[in-house]
Amino acid sequence: MCGRFSRDIPWSTLHDALNIIRPAPQNLEPAPDIRPTTQQWVARREGEGFALDQMRWGLVPFWHGGKPLKNSGPGAKDGFNLTTFNARAEEAAKKPVFRGAFARRRCLVPASGWYEWTGDKGAKTKWHFGRIDGQFLMFAGIWDECTTSDAGVVTSFTLLTHDSTGHLTTYHDRAPIVLEPGEWSTWLDPEADPMGLLAPGRAERFEVRQAA
Repeated sequence: MCGRFSRDIPWSTLHDALNIIRPAPQNLEPAPDIRPTTQQWVARREGEGFALDQMRWGLVPFWHGGKPLKNSGPGAKDGFNLTTFNARAEEAAKKPVFRGAFARRRCLVPASGWYEWTGDKGAKTKWHFGRIDGQFLMFAGIWDECTTSDAGVVTSFTLLTHDSTGHLTTYHDRAPIVLEPGEWSTWLDPEADPMGLLAPGRAERFEVRQAA
């Protein structure tokens, strides 16, 4: 599971890694505590490079089009009420809410790390997970788009997760999938079989520190 993550990456770093062709260079404000339903930067293949777009974290599938994003009133259940900020990699290709996006609309989500909590309610400890080599992370994501009756066009994404391994199992049984640079193109290619990229493992890439 990944319900919070952080991003503190200079634009120049992302540009060098991705060859960003859209939008124009700008300052990316540090985002130390990113939460579901907020708008976040997501990378997609465009031409010979990548485009960065703002998307809602929490995937709303295309087939929700014409309905409201939020419930229309007290007691109403006509909004999109599923929890979709994470998608299990082993289920995403089959679940109706994710399978179209998994097949055709894959994306990359840049981050500095993610958070988990341990301990009893009221006395939990917050932990931050980042790369040992100090490089930024690129989460495997999928995206979708629909036109809602109250919020208009909603472009949204979710993060794929797999079973935790190694020292990560101490903190949670699931972890977001972090792709290496050599894997980005395969993940974004709708004709490629991505399943080999999603297998659990490689926990040794990550360090854990207590967060404030």
